[in-house]
Amino acid sequence: MENKINITRINLKTATDHREKLINFCLHEENQCLAIGWSCVDFESDDYSAFYSTVVEYVHGQKRRLNPALNIFKEACVNDLFWTRDLNGEYWICRVKKPAKAYLNRELDIGAILPVEAYKFGLEVPGQIKASFNRARGGIVQRLQYPAITEYSKFVFNKLSGEDYYNINLSIANDVIENLPDFELEELVISYLQIVKGYYLLSNSIANKSTTVKIECQLISRDVNNVKKAVVQVKGPKANELNASEFKAFEDEDYYIYLYAPGVKKLEEMKNVIQITTEELQEFYREYKAILPESITQFENLFNIGFSEKN
Repeated sequence: MENKINITRINLKTATDHREKLINFCLHEENQCLAIGWSCVDFESDDYSAFYSTVVEYVHGQKRRLNPALNIFKEACVNDLFWTRDLNGEYWICRVKKPAKAYLNRELDIGAILPVEAYKFGLEVPGQIKASFNRARGGIVQRLQYPAITEYSKFVFNKLSGEDYYNINLSIANDVIENLPDFELEELVISYLQIVKGYYLLSNSIANKSTTVKIECQLISRDVNNVKKAVVQVKGPKANELNASEFKAFEDEDYYIYLYAPGVKKLEEMKNVIQITTEELQEFYREYKAILPESITQFENLFNIGFSEKN
C-alpha cells in the first residue's frame, strides 16, 4: 500500500536580492532542490536537525515566531510533492528525493535545501493551487489538503517524469462534485446561477453589515422586466449545515439567498432562501460540461488533464 504523501505549495523566496539566481539554482541546476533561508545562523555540518535547533534558538532569542517552512522541511519525506512557481509565472511540480539538509549560501540566503526532482508544468493549474500562491500573507509554504489536488498532483508528476511513482485513486475523478476543492466548487455553483437561473456576476464579494455570514458574491438578474438581486454561499461536503435564518438581514434587503451546503436548517422560516441540491448541480454539470471552466472539468478524467499540447 502506498504511504500517504503530503502536497505542499512553496514560494522560492529567501531574503536575497538575487531571486532569479536563487530560482535558477533550485530548478535549473543538475541537482535540483527547494531552498529556505536563515543563512545568518552559524552551523558546521549538513545535519538538518542541528540547523533546525540553531534556527529555533536564534528565532526565540529575537522573540519572533518560527516560520512554518522550517517544520515543513523537517517533516518532508521521500515522494512528498511540492508545487512552486518561477519568475515567469510557470508552475513546477517537485518530488522529494532525499530528506532536507543544511546548506550554506549567504549570497542567496540559503540555510537548508530539500533535494527534489522537478518538472515545469506550465501556466494553468487548478484554481486551488493557483489561489494558494496568490493569497495575501500566504507565507512561504501551505499544505494543500484536498483529495482531488493530491490525485491530480500525483498524476501530473507521473506524466511528466515518465515513471509510475504513484498510484492514482480514480474514484476521485468519478464523483467530481463530491471531491471538488472549495475554489472550484464555488465556481461551479456561481456558473449554475449565471447559466440556469439567469443571473450575472457583479463582484467577487459583497459588503454587508453582517460579520457572521460569509457571502461568496453578489449577482443580479438579466431580466430587465423582473430585476432581482441575489447572494450565494457555498459549503463543501465536509462542512457543517447552514442555518437559513442567519441570512435574514439579506432577505430584509430584498435579496434572494442561494445556499449550497451538506444541509440547510430552518429553511421553512425564510421566503427568499433557496437551497441548491447536489442533484441539481450534478444535472447542470452533465448538461453544460462542454462550456464549464477546465479547472472544474479536468477532475472528471485525470488522464485527459491539460497534456494535449505536451504530447
